[in-house]
Amino acid sequence: MVDSSELQRMARLVDMNRQRLEEIQVQIERIEAVQLEHNDTKLALNALSKGKGGHIPLGAGVMVPIPSNTTTIVDLGSGVFGERTPESAEELVSKRFEDLVELKSQFEADAATLTQRIEELASNFERAANKISSTQKEIEEPEINSEPETNPAPSKRRRRGMGGKLTLDD
Repeated sequence: MVDSSELQRMARLVDMNRQRLEEIQVQIERIEAVQLEHNDTKLALNALSKGKGGHIPLGAGVMVPIPSNTTTIVDLGSGVFGERTPESAEELVSKRFEDLVELKSQFEADAATLTQRIEELASNFERAANKISSTQKEIEEPEINSEPETNPAPSKRRRRGMGGKLTLDD
């Protein structure tokens, strides 16, 4: 039989797993945002590699023209930047995009595993809670269904006489 402390432990496990699932879902959303950024960058680099010009927005409605046959500066990792051709930069961005897809699939697999675990824990919790409540009902029912006991009415307590003196009845 499961006691209340075991039920509390099971409830905490379900809650912790749900919180972890929420964290994973937030991470998946962040990865999707970075994927969109990488996809946009890949499209822009592809246009640059084909020799098309364009403009780079600086902000506040100001843009700088991009001359054809230009190079790009790419973060190679750990804050180290290098000059690359648009084709080389596009390959680098594509590789990073593939890494993000793989990372996202790992997070989605973790989320699926956690969801399954949460469902198992929740069903175990419900079964244990039902067992406890049915056991408590069984304990309470005999008291309700038992025949009323015929206890004699308690005798009245005798009082002392005036002044606190004992009487013969005491």
